[in-house]
Amino acid sequence: MNATVAITGYASLDHVAMLDSVPTPGRTSTIVSRSEDAWPRLGGSPAYVAAALVAGGIANAVPVSWVGNDQAGEHYVEQLRSRRIPTHGVETIPGARTPMAILAYDPHGGCSCLYEPGMPANLTLSAAQTRLIGEAGWVCVTIGPVGATRAVLEALRPESNLAWIVKNDPRAMPPDLASRLAGRADVIFHSQAEKGFLAAAHAGASNLRAGQIVIETQGRGGAVLTRNGDATSVSTFPIECSDPTGAGDTFAGGVISVLGKGETDMRAAVEAGHRAAGALLSARQTNFMESA
Repeated sequence: MNATVAITGYASLDHVAMLDSVPTPGRTSTIVSRSEDAWPRLGGSPAYVAAALVAGGIANAVPVSWVGNDQAGEHYVEQLRSRRIPTHGVETIPGARTPMAILAYDPHGGCSCLYEPGMPANLTLSAAQTRLIGEAGWVCVTIGPVGATRAVLEALRPESNLAWIVKNDPRAMPPDLASRLAGRADVIFHSQAEKGFLAAAHAGASNLRAGQIVIETQGRGGAVLTRNGDATSVSTFPIECSDPTGAGDTFAGGVISVLGKGETDMRAAVEAGHRAAGALLSARQTNFMESA
């Protein structure tokens, strides 16, 4: 078995803060706490998925992404290395800025997200990234540049396993591309809010991968996995956390980590995903420092 897992999608460095009120024009909201992790914090779906895979025993979990030739790009790569995540799939784009996000959580659990892509619109896979996709036993597609995602589907070997983490973003995931992924994926992860988007993608697919597994995450309610029309609920232990950023991607990484090692019991795989997300959220409960 080829133990390499390639994870494609946008990079990000995240500035995460807890506010005392909902941001409103003309009114100042105070930051009451922020992450004790590096500021900004390593973010983006590929990094979260890869971290869960490495923690789950898949050492060769390779983010396939892009950063600018700036200090932030160096910071992103160094944070990957500090987590033992391979960096050879990350390309540096001359003249570009490394993507950044501000994630501001209000007291009611809402999140205001400001994202700066910093990258040219026509990004696609480099020759080295294309080879990486073609050699991987598993490929996980998260939200990323349209051209790069199309190139992933062209480079993917028929026998390779494909996981798709759904995100309803028409700019990066037009309907035809979503339908191609919906038809080809072996495993699909989506939230309750993305159910309609996935249904439309499935409706546009010419055919579906045999034995396709669909996993719907339901937050505190756990997850529902569906295979061949049979649905099974898998509960989880709810964890109170004001910063759930990356929990869904971490869950997916936990699931793929056991599937990549040959696990065939899907309930066991989903439970592994719950444990991975739970570990992330438990660490977050105490990993914020109060502002002065």
